[in-house]
Amino acid sequence: MLALRGGGSEALIPPEVLAGMIRHLEAAWPQEGCGVILRGGEGEGSSWRVVPLENTSPTPRVAYAFAPEAWLQVCLDADARQEEVACVFHSHVDAPAVFSEEDRRQAAPSGIPLLPQVSYVVVAIRGGRASSASRSVWRAGDFQTVPLALADFRFEKPV
Repeated sequence: MLALRGGGSEALIPPEVLAGMIRHLEAAWPQEGCGVILRGGEGEGSSWRVVPLENTSPTPRVAYAFAPEAWLQVCLDADARQEEVACVFHSHVDAPAVFSEEDRRQAAPSGIPLLPQVSYVVVAIRGGRASSASRSVWRAGDFQTVPLALADFRFEKPV
């Protein structure tokens, strides 16, 4: 499982939720995919939900953007369900899984994080398959990035 920040604490996201994220990002290839992971409840009773979002960037092969109305709907639904955004995720197409300068600008315009308690996951998708991943969190006035083992994401139930 992967530990993600959300609501000021670390939490373990179940592998099947991560697998849902990966499936969405792989399906979006050759464009960047994007979305959020929502968390409801605390501790052992936490529930998790992947919310894939449409990439509305005018340059979707090299950038991602949420439609404002889609983001508003996610926030309204999360509030109604007593959930919080634990993770914003997106893919990089045939490029490394690094939190780029553009990613930083979007997440922290003017150096101020829009969602300081949220993890940002970037997954490299090469040839339609996830090849590597990283997680970035806001700490000590900047985003700190660590690579993630791809094994954290490869959860598939036997057929």
